[in-house]
Amino acid sequence: MVGGLRIKLVRWGFKLRPFYVLSVMEKRQARNSGSRKEDIGWWDPNPAADGNMHLGLKMERIKYWLTVGAKPTDKVADLLGHVGVLPRVPKPPSYRPRDPADDTKWRPEKANK
Repeated sequence: MVGGLRIKLVRWGFKLRPFYVLSVMEKRQARNSGSRKEDIGWWDPNPAADGNMHLGLKMERIKYWLTVGAKPTDKVADLLGHVGVLPRVPKPPSYRPRDPADDTKWRPEKANK
């Protein structure tokens, strides 16, 4: 098992137009440092003319690095979950803010009556 390897998103592109490359690198390396083991895919989060975000992956290499012990970051795990390489990460439940009118606790203005 290779220790400390992560699959990270390395940012490329222009200001307000990001483009990401999925890279295998050491856990402690900065995301945009030049020392990467291998580039295993890309992700363009900007909607294209067809309205979709595009993702290109080298599936054999991703499976290899996962079996060797490289761990994906949270966002990469989410992307790989959409593709079906990893199980999808469940989303936390979303809670609506409470309506103060539904409050059943003691209210000082009603207690004085």
